[in-house]
Amino acid sequence: MFGLIIVLHILVCIVLVIVVLFQQPRKGGVATVFGGGESVFGGGGAAPFMAKLTTGLAILFMVTSLGLVLISAQRARGPATRTQQETTVPQEQAPLRTQEIPQSGGE
Repeated sequence: MFGLIIVLHILVCIVLVIVVLFQQPRKGGVATVFGGGESVFGGGGAAPFMAKLTTGLAILFMVTSLGLVLISAQRARGPATRTQQETTVPQEQAPLRTQEIPQSGGE
């Protein structure tokens, strides 16, 4: 599940960057190199379609980011709660052995 979300997140990132680069700024841009996109996206141009696509990809980016954070937090918390539950069971401890250290008399 975690790996699937990471792959989806990376794909969304790449597509989002490409879509933002292809948007037509006021003074031209990368989209003008390929003819402005009027023939591909209809007579109105690519602006409304690209804006909606950017919004959708941004929302998907936020959802995958939030999902990765939640899954990572759950993974990090998982083993710690198990060990805490295991340590709450009282266990008898063996008595500590003390060992006397012989003192050397400065002779």
